[in-house]
Amino acid sequence: MDAIKTFRPYVTWANARGAWPDMIFSTRVRFARNLEGFPFPNRAEPRQLAEIRRLALAAAKATGLFPKGHYLKIETLGPLDKRFLVERHHVSHALASAVLPAGAVVANDEDLSAMINEEDHLRLQCLNAGFAIEEAFKAALKLDEALGRELPFAFRPRFGFLTACPTNTGTGMRVSCLAHLPALSRLGQMPQVLESLSHLGVTARGIYGEGTYVLGDFYQISNATCLGRSEEDFCTNIDRVIRNLIRQEISARETLLKAPLKLKTEDTVFRALGLLKHARTLSYEEFMQNISLARMGAAMGWNMGLDFSTFNQVTLLMQPAHIQAAAGRELSPAERDAFRADYLRKKLG
Repeated sequence: MDAIKTFRPYVTWANARGAWPDMIFSTRVRFARNLEGFPFPNRAEPRQLAEIRRLALAAAKATGLFPKGHYLKIETLGPLDKRFLVERHHVSHALASAVLPAGAVVANDEDLSAMINEEDHLRLQCLNAGFAIEEAFKAALKLDEALGRELPFAFRPRFGFLTACPTNTGTGMRVSCLAHLPALSRLGQMPQVLESLSHLGVTARGIYGEGTYVLGDFYQISNATCLGRSEEDFCTNIDRVIRNLIRQEISARETLLKAPLKLKTEDTVFRALGLLKHARTLSYEEFMQNISLARMGAAMGWNMGLDFSTFNQVTLLMQPAHIQAAAGRELSPAERDAFRADYLRKKLG
């Protein structure tokens, strides 16, 4: 747990800011990059991976963008440290399971980070609070350009940036927003919404990205491909898609606030709040289900006694590895659920 102790308990990108903080938790812009002269990670030898990591860590320090940052060698971390980093969205499940030389760099305030030797040599990302596509893009681009001055990125005029997966070739950029869409879910409209997204070159994933399931009605909405458009065009398209989703969610909420659904919706929301405030044991899945309802109630104007920054922060803090970090030790599932319920009651007053 040594790595966990160096991270702050609260993170700036989880504060509710900007337009529609009740619906858009955070915005992320990610660039996939590889180094010229080295095989992709899945074909590289351990000594090559170690050299890539050495070069990447040195380059990150040279940029000056990670003062007091965290410079991590993944294979030296304990299981709880790795799960904690996944929950903070700084490393993927795939990188956390790496046994060969891999790494990560995370800024002190956790808005910038880089994964080393995941699917690509580098995955650079900026995480911003709320709906902030332009701001996140500018910050991620600044990091990309700074590292590009230190490292020889693999690039071809015809194809753009070369990546291990063909869908990332081109710009290598993914723009995503973590959207909370509980009203659409309760009305059973999400299947058709997701189908329509696929026709717009957009994909929806779970809260931890590719290969993860949806928790608490949170959907990570991002561009499906990286080729054929400029970075600015991809940003504009995701911005348009998110604004349309926001309009659909608002319409769904208005439906839930009308008879005959209003009383049932209100009862469901306040039962969820009561469970969050009084439960003595609480699984993470049950927490996410009920915090989603309470958050929706606050968005509808009902008094939940919490602002959206508090909703966001507790959503992070109640994750399994975060609970064990707060406890200061590994916990069994039953101990974790009991600790979560007690910890949450204190947070909610």
